[in-house]
Amino acid sequence: MTLLESIMRGVQKLTLPQQVEIVSHIYRLDTTAQQERVEVLRRTHGCLDEADAKAFQEALDDSRRIEVHD
Repeated sequence: MTLLESIMRGVQKLTLPQQVEIVSHIYRLDTTAQQERVEVLRRTHGCLDEADAKAFQEALDDSRRIEVHD
């Protein structure tokens, strides 16, 4: 069994929320993904007015609270 196969078997034994956490961590390590996030932020900076930004932040905060309780 290769190292990758061993890792995949270990991941498959985890719960779905744990698997999502692992994938999120791996995605954050990907330099291409980091560069894409920086580019998206650069292109979208200043697109929302203050009221829309506040509504967006509240929705984001709510979604994070929901994820924690799932």
